Amino acid sequence: MGKRYFCDYCDRSFQDNLHNRKKHLNGVQHLRAKRAWYDLFRDAAAILQEEQSKKPCRKFLQTGQCDFGSNCRFSHMTEQDLEKLSAQVQVRKTALVQVLELLMKSQGSSRKPRAPVPTVLEHLQ
Repeated sequence: MGKRYFCDYCDRSFQDNLHNRKKHLNGVQHLRAKRAWYDLFRDAAAILQEEQSKKPCRKFLQTGQCDFGSNCRFSHMTEQDLEKLSAQVQVRKTALVQVLELLMKSQGSSRKPRAPVPTVLEHLQ
């Protein structure tokens, strides 16, 4: 039987040869599974920005289900979900500002900080 290739993203295995591996790695199912895996580790600010730019999915809001699922081009987040995500982002920004202020104090006034605080704060907004 020969070697088998196991795809962690898709949770399946198949005979390992060049043709099968290329076909699988370029397949829609694999690409969706890979994207879903990496989406688990995305930053809350990036998710919030993306979801705010989308229009709400009418079918999802009416029935609680959408035929397109995670592939839907519309947002499946409710106003409450967006508020929670926004609060989470704000808490993270506040914590980061506090850490930067502590770093500035610990370095003292004689040393220049490596990354100026205003530059970092501008990046956060």
